Amino acid sequence: MKTQGFSLIELLVSSALIFFLLTGTAQLILLSCGAKKKAEFHLTAASSAGAKLEYLKSLPFESAELDQGRHEESFKDTHSEEIFWREWKVEDVAENMKKVTLKIFSPANRKKTATFILLVSRELEF
Repeated sequence: MKTQGFSLIELLVSSALIFFLLTGTAQLILLSCGAKKKAEFHLTAASSAGAKLEYLKSLPFESAELDQGRHEESFKDTHSEEIFWREWKVEDVAENMKKVTLKIFSPANRKKTATFILLVSRELEF
């Protein structure tokens, strides 16, 4: 006489298979959330750096903001409402050339930093 239903071994195998698939899916979701957050940071950093570097390029070569030394400011991202810091260092590379190194980071996580470099030339006027 055969009884209908599942045996204990069949239930254990199917439960293990379902658990294995759910664990893989959960790990994939966590990795994609981390990648999304990293991409959002890089997008914010790139757009903010682009705006700041364009502003610095538009200044006269003798401008106070292009004086040799460190400068910094904070700004708030319009999408995430998170506060970021822009820090730029100006160095005189040659008589008519300055190097601007711009770093953008979140005070909450200083390990995440994006760095951009701009060379400003008096002769080329940019």
